[in-house]
Amino acid sequence: MSMQLNKSILIKKLDNAKKYLEESKNEKALKILNKLIKETPTYDEIWLYLGITKRRLGNIDGAIDSFKMAIEINSTMLEAWGLLTITLIDQGNIDMAREIIDKASQLNPYNSKIQFFRNNLVRIYKKFGPFF
Repeated sequence: MSMQLNKSILIKKLDNAKKYLEESKNEKALKILNKLIKETPTYDEIWLYLGITKRRLGNIDGAIDSFKMAIEINSTMLEAWGLLTITLIDQGNIDMAREIIDKASQLNPYNSKIQFFRNNLVRIYKKFGPFF
């Protein structure tokens, strides 16, 4: 029961961070997420939202590290693969972006969305620019 209670508290705190992100209160979200990471470092969704927050605050290297942690914990996390790829493109590291999305494809050969990303994400992003 204690484990379930802790998980429900974790989800509530994560929801608060998401709410702050929706309201563009990125510093407040960062504060919550940094605390959650210390408490629960193996929860993939926290790493994903920490990466999004860091990206919004201009900490691109920190965002990349966070997205990498999210996919290290959960190699099927589509959002983390996609955001890692476009963040690398933003950094000008297109070759690494291609390697990352190819790795995602290899680890998730039956995930049609990842396969679509592999076939299109870098090309579309290079043509149309940032959309995040």
